[in-house]
Amino acid sequence: MSDKTYTSVLHVEIEGTRLPDKLAVLLVEGWVDASVNVPSAFQLTFSDPGGDILETFPLIKIGAKAVLAPFTDGQRGKPLLTGEITALEVDADAGGKSLVVRGYDPGHRLLRNRRVAGYPQMTASDIVRRLATRNKLSLGTVDSTPTVYELATQPNITDWDFLTRLAQENDVHLSFDQEGKLRFSALPPASGAPADTTPAAQSPYVLEFGHNALRSRVAMTAAGQVDRAGARGWDMRAKRALSAESPATTSEDIDADLKPSQVTSPFGPAELTSTGTPYTTQAQVTHAARALADDVTASFAELEVAVKGNPDLLPGRPVALKGAGFPFEGKYTATGVRHVFESGRQFTTWLTVSGRQFRSLYGLASGGPESAPALPGVAVAEVTNAKDPLRLGRVKLRFPWLSETYESDWCRVAQFGGVRGGGLLLPEVGDEVLCAFDRGSLEHPYVLAGLYNGVDKPTPDPDGIEPVDPTSGRINWRSLASRSGHTVELLDARTRMARGIRLRTGDGSLTVHLDEARTEVTVRSDGSVTITGTRKVDIKAGGDLSLTAGGSLSLRAGGSVDVKAGAKFDVNAGGMAQINAAGTVGIKAAGPVTVNSVSTVSLMAPAVLRNGIPF
Repeated sequence: MSDKTYTSVLHVEIEGTRLPDKLAVLLVEGWVDASVNVPSAFQLTFSDPGGDILETFPLIKIGAKAVLAPFTDGQRGKPLLTGEITALEVDADAGGKSLVVRGYDPGHRLLRNRRVAGYPQMTASDIVRRLATRNKLSLGTVDSTPTVYELATQPNITDWDFLTRLAQENDVHLSFDQEGKLRFSALPPASGAPADTTPAAQSPYVLEFGHNALRSRVAMTAAGQVDRAGARGWDMRAKRALSAESPATTSEDIDADLKPSQVTSPFGPAELTSTGTPYTTQAQVTHAARALADDVTASFAELEVAVKGNPDLLPGRPVALKGAGFPFEGKYTATGVRHVFESGRQFTTWLTVSGRQFRSLYGLASGGPESAPALPGVAVAEVTNAKDPLRLGRVKLRFPWLSETYESDWCRVAQFGGVRGGGLLLPEVGDEVLCAFDRGSLEHPYVLAGLYNGVDKPTPDPDGIEPVDPTSGRINWRSLASRSGHTVELLDARTRMARGIRLRTGDGSLTVHLDEARTEVTVRSDGSVTITGTRKVDIKAGGDLSLTAGGSLSLRAGGSVDVKAGAKFDVNAGGMAQINAAGTVGIKAAGPVTVNSVSTVSLMAPAVLRNGIPF
């Protein structure tokens, strides 16, 4: 049976101690505002005509643990909230002074720090456990979530906002139970409420007009409702678009006479697609579409009902509404409950059903949780790792202006990309780079370019030419340089520097220069120069061709050697000259042949012929 006797007296314990009688009689009002979307809040108001309560009762202080519970049948009931005092206030007017004590459940600790952190290869439930430990929170129900994040990034937002975002992505809710334990779980479906034949006298979860319901407001709307919800993304590894859809026709949180599909049908089909988050896997897109559909359908109806004080009504509990008339009667999952205790007035409970909208006092005052803040525009970063396991030319980044410890996931680098073409210019570890963020997400940066700074400066020209002409302001040269100083230079100076293109090794031992002014190609090497062709090699000169060697000059051919001159042909030797042949040697001339020697001329052969006659 649900017929129990509740008083308007609130049982309060601070630091495990019940309020002293002298202090308890001064308590004129107290309320608990609990929610599945934001931290639950409480307020205690004491009559303090002398303004000395805090001095007389030092147990009331900021940081003290507080437990608030009702009296049920003359006994202390189960806690409505376990929290901590976070604020003290004095309220004075002509009628006297009041001391106001405010606080929240332990969820407020998750709102104290903004954090930049990365959580690699973890599920949302894993992250919840880690942050609960970090904030010294006790764990209650934590549902296992299937999605494993390659790197879940907390982009300078509070732990509460970050976990709320993970909750939305995984279709669960973040809250704290009445014992002050963290919950990360789905709400029970509305179908779990008592049957519509159950009277309020038999169940505390039946809200029935004429019995326990005092007043209510129930609304159903087609605004914002669609037939289907979807999500889209991009799979970089497979180079393909990702998409998923989910019907938005029913709601697990609202089971009334009217369904979401019925309020949208008069207006024709409609669809809502999420594209603001850069999803990268099909699992993420599928889950996002389903979560979006659930959020949409959960907002098609709203309920606010005041009932006779009932501490069994808690956020997340399914309730049945009776006596509201068609089509509002049905089953609903509560998202917020406010218990009000006032001296001289009836204990009252206000129950709210509002989807993920924020109807609690805390939610209205704070604007609700903040999603990941967008990072518009561009930002500087420092490369920390270039050993991409997929060999796609990706790098990891650190953002010194944001955090000393956070390192990004693998991010792509803008290149001269193309199918079977383009180029690859990767930044080095330690390089400062300029990056942009996909749809403002810190989890998805892209490197646009490298940056010079006061430490890392452009590679200077080996000839000492300034890149900008100090007189005309024109650019003298542009270049690409490697870590070792190997450069490709585009030379435009019209003074000391020859215009054209120059390739130079880092140590300057090898240079290839295409000189535009002289229309000259110069190859200079401190070592050897080799020209090799697997077939034919032609060297042609429109004018003179000169071959000069500081040592020996060797011409070798696997076949014949043919030397032709259009005019005079001279062979000069500073020393001895020899002509050797394994076979016949022939000398033919169209004119006289002269052999001159300042010394002896010797002819040696078994036979010497002159005009065919032995000599």
